[in-house]
Amino acid sequence: MSNNKDSQIRTIVVTVDTEEEGLWGAGGYPVRNCTTENLRGLERFQSLCEKYLVPPTYLIDAPVLDDPIAIHELKSWMRMGVCEIGTHCHPWCNPPIVSETASNRESYMCNLPEELQFAKLQWLTQRIAEVFGKSPTSYRAGRYGFDRTTVGPLVKLGYKIDSSVLPAFDYRNSQGPDFRRLTRYPSRVSDLRGQSELMEVPITTGFTRPRFYAFRQRLRGLLDTPFGRATKLASISNRLGLTNHLKLSPEGTTLAELKGLVHSSLKDGVEHLVLMLHSTSLMPGYSPYAKDPQGVESLYQRLEGTLEYATKSQQCIGSTLSDLTKRIDPSAVQKIET
Repeated sequence: MSNNKDSQIRTIVVTVDTEEEGLWGAGGYPVRNCTTENLRGLERFQSLCEKYLVPPTYLIDAPVLDDPIAIHELKSWMRMGVCEIGTHCHPWCNPPIVSETASNRESYMCNLPEELQFAKLQWLTQRIAEVFGKSPTSYRAGRYGFDRTTVGPLVKLGYKIDSSVLPAFDYRNSQGPDFRRLTRYPSRVSDLRGQSELMEVPITTGFTRPRFYAFRQRLRGLLDTPFGRATKLASISNRLGLTNHLKLSPEGTTLAELKGLVHSSLKDGVEHLVLMLHSTSLMPGYSPYAKDPQGVESLYQRLEGTLEYATKSQQCIGSTLSDLTKRIDPSAVQKIET
C-alpha cells in the first residue's frame, strides 16, 4: 500500500482514451484514413466533469491530431486549466508506419521492439507538443499494451506517470500483457535494465465489497474454470458480491457496481481512484457500450452517478493524472520489477 504525502486526501482521476473509430468491428486495426466523428461528444462530457470539479485527462492518439474541431476544444479547455492532455498510442496507426497491416500481437505496443516503441512515442510526443505548446507527461498504452520495455522510452521522452495497468486482468489469450500479479496501489516500475523508473497509477480495479482482497482473487481463480462456469458457481458468486471483479468504468457496468467498487477500493486504502472510458462511447454507434442514443444516455447516468458518489459521499477531489505525481511520494511506494 502506498504512503502519500497527505493520506487524508482522496482523489478521483477521470481518463479518456481519446481516439478514432473502427476498433470494435471485425475490420482489424485501421492503419490509415481513420475517422474521429466520435469526438463531437467531448463537449458534453467536459461540461459534466466541470460540474463535479473533476478535470479530465484526455489521452489522445495520432488520428485525433488531425481533427481541427477537437483540437480547438481541447486547447481551449487546457488553457483554462480544466483538463490535461496526455498520450495514448495505437501503434498500428501511429507513425512511423512500418506495415500496412497489424496483427493482433502487433496491436500491443509492448510487443514491438523497444527502438520502434521509442520512435512511435517520439513522433506522437513531439506532435502533441507542437499542437498544444506543451509536452505531455502522462501516458496510457492502446489496448493496455504496457510492460517494462516501454518504461525506458517514456522516461527518455519526459513522461512522469503511466496508467496502462489493469491489476488482476490477463490478456495473454490475445497475446497481450498479464497484469494478474500487479498491485492496485501506486508503484514505481523500472525498465528492463533497472536504469529508469516511472510512476504507475493503475486503472482502479477490484471487487464490489471491501476486505479479503487476496482471498477474493483466489476464489475468483478457482471459480473461473470450465467447472465453475458450467455449474454457475461463478455467476452466483458474482451476484453475491464475493468475486464480482471489474474496472472503474461506466462501460459495461451498473451504477450499483461502480459505487461498490469506489467504496470497497477506498475502504481497502486505494486513495487515488482512476476511472477510464473511451471517447467512442460518448456518441451513439461507435462502441458496443453506447450502440444508440439510449445507450449514451444510460452511460451518462452511470458516469454522473459515480462522480456524484465519489465527490460528494466519499469526499474525493478531482485530479488530473499528472497532478498525482505531486501528491504521491515515489520513494514511498512499492517498486515493481516483474
